[in-house]
Amino acid sequence: MRVVSPDGRWLFDGDRIRGDGAAERPETIDFFERWTFARFLADGVLALAFESGQPWADYGSYGDRYGGVQIMVHEPDGPGWTCRALEYDYRAHDERFEPSGVVWHPRGVLGWVHGSLYVQVLRTPRVTTSVLDRDSDTGPYWSHEPAGVWRTVALDGTGRMCRVEGDDGFLVLDLQRRLSSTDGISWDPISVA
Repeated sequence: MRVVSPDGRWLFDGDRIRGDGAAERPETIDFFERWTFARFLADGVLALAFESGQPWADYGSYGDRYGGVQIMVHEPDGPGWTCRALEYDYRAHDERFEPSGVVWHPRGVLGWVHGSLYVQVLRTPRVTTSVLDRDSDTGPYWSHEPAGVWRTVALDGTGRMCRVEGDDGFLVLDLQRRLSSTDGISWDPISVA
């Protein structure tokens, strides 16, 4: 896995983020196993997806297997690369978490397509995060998982409009007003979790 930022300044080689003479390893949750997705969403914004394991000992397991997404942002006047968003959930023993697309906006929007779509919106944006804290554990948020088999996801520059496309056409989500549309003309309320 090797991805380069749009400006060519950064490279993620599957282990470290390299550039400006430095090489930083992204923070990981406990029992991290592997990166399953990497893409620079913009200059200085790296989306990563991962899987974690479930170690066993004589007395049982140490936890659950997870699949999730984290967003690393380069802080030019700060510590370097910082985890600015993190969300994960349980995965079955033989389940692979390999999203085909990830979106993020600093206003508190995080979403991904992994066959299905998952999108969540924080009530207030997070500035920084500990890699051990899921966004959903740190404050109020709402999430939405619309039915369908989705392949791509895109977010506009404001972080307000999300568009997904897949087997059944497309869906547009107005994340600010909590509305959805399958034609871009008529809008229905989003039922949120």
